[in-house]
Amino acid sequence: MQATWSFVAMEYYALVLNRTYVVSVSDCEIRGKVCRGVTGAEGGIGIARLITHRLAVQGDLNAASSYIDEGRLSRPASSDFSTSLSDVTSIAYNHRKKWGMGPYPHDGRVVISTPSQMRELIILGSQSGRTIADRLAESVGRANPSFKSSDLS
Repeated sequence: MQATWSFVAMEYYALVLNRTYVVSVSDCEIRGKVCRGVTGAEGGIGIARLITHRLAVQGDLNAASSYIDEGRLSRPASSDFSTSLSDVTSIAYNHRKKWGMGPYPHDGRVVISTPSQMRELIILGSQSGRTIADRLAESVGRANPSFKSSDLS
């Protein structure tokens, strides 16, 4: 049995909102566990600054662990997800920066597609999006021999 590995990523939803996940990959599935609430950039004055301070990530923005709120991680969320590796039809890596990420360092996006949905995961901090996409493609290939890795450029 392959050991589980994980990474931290953000996904936009409802056009302007976001969710941050710890994404774990095992020998049979990809699981996303919400690990923080809505994240924003700190700014403004007065009450706006108080609100944005609560939404901003505190700590070293290059460290993936800074994006994890242990209290939030320990609670179930309706947006947690699980995808069987055998359902994945493609893994793609987009090296371009995601618009709207403000001060948050990120290394592009990894797109995971199945017949019923597509997830675009923004790779946070100093993690390597290319490496994550390659490892995902390898994991899917082991679980699904008919999977053909696409160009991960």
